[in-house]
Amino acid sequence: MKITAVETVHLSKVHPPFIFVLVHTDEGLVGLGQTADTRTAAVVHDLAARFLLGQNPLHVESLWNTMFDFAGFHGYSGAELRAISAIDIALWDILGQVAGQPIYALLGGPSRESIRIYNTCSTYGLHSDAARARTEPVGLAEELLADGITCMKWSVFDPYARQSHGQSITKAQLKEGIAGIEAIAKAFDGRMEVMIEGHGLWNLTSAIAIARALDGLPIHWLEDLLWQDNAEEWADLRDKSPFPIAGSERLYTRHQIRRLLETHGTDVMIGDVTWTGGISELKKMATLAETYGIPLAPHDHSGPVNIWASAHVLLHVPNAYIMETTRVFSDPRFGYYHELVEGEPILREGRMSLPQGSGLGIRLRPEVLKRDDATVQRTAL
Repeated sequence: MKITAVETVHLSKVHPPFIFVLVHTDEGLVGLGQTADTRTAAVVHDLAARFLLGQNPLHVESLWNTMFDFAGFHGYSGAELRAISAIDIALWDILGQVAGQPIYALLGGPSRESIRIYNTCSTYGLHSDAARARTEPVGLAEELLADGITCMKWSVFDPYARQSHGQSITKAQLKEGIAGIEAIAKAFDGRMEVMIEGHGLWNLTSAIAIARALDGLPIHWLEDLLWQDNAEEWADLRDKSPFPIAGSERLYTRHQIRRLLETHGTDVMIGDVTWTGGISELKKMATLAETYGIPLAPHDHSGPVNIWASAHVLLHVPNAYIMETTRVFSDPRFGYYHELVEGEPILREGRMSLPQGSGLGIRLRPEVLKRDDATVQRTAL
């Protein structure tokens, strides 16, 4: 078997921006991958022409290392690694199809049948959990609890960071930001927990102030309050925070996450399978984190393939914790993922279950390639 073509598919009318990657073989099998950021498409085609065409797609580890060695010469944590991530997922998909097995079986089998999920409050079209978290947090939390979801995450303090460039936060801003969380605490008596997303916007002094102001509220974790590169500051925040610290999906591969683990800067490791090196690398990162007693909670908010690819790793590794989901994208009542891929749903009643079928367990719907907003690029033998 050999790789005969690689395609990228960008849909301009969907959010967040991402590309699908299709790896074609001479035996008719097609692997599906995906990554964020449309700028990555050019790198996918460059790597395909240099290293993939004519090669055996089942040599997943060898191809990963060949691409990574090339990309890493000038630094690897941008479009190069995103491209490798998408390609790697597609190669695992082909391997599973050839074996007639789901990817988690090829990794070594499942450690569990399902795992808890949480909802990130975002916006798509007319549906905005982000707006509702600010204006009617109790009503939103009630809806999520009815669906079996007991954790919700939103960027409570981001607007204040933009005003001060993250250098300070006032008592009035803290009070205003906390009001919605206090309403949730009062209404549900701990049945709904809140995760705080910080997007790396704050300095250490402000992050500590936020953590202390939240003390006594049902906070599940504080995520990425600090810029991701300063592991020592993360450790300082963790020492002073009354809540667990989570992060960071913006640290790529085991090489970048290692320092944060060594300094004991986080309680939960977050990685995005479509950014950090694909299924191959997320599994290695999880194993590294396990040696420090740190669980894995993958990042979502980046397209439908992310959900299924993450499920194969998360339900396999022993140190799995929880899975991020974004219902305004993934829930058929609000979102659009089901319009792009076909396969047995794996998100039900507040949990993620094992994917069914061989490979990823999903396929790109054929009609996606014919959409009026689709840009398809192809590199072939």
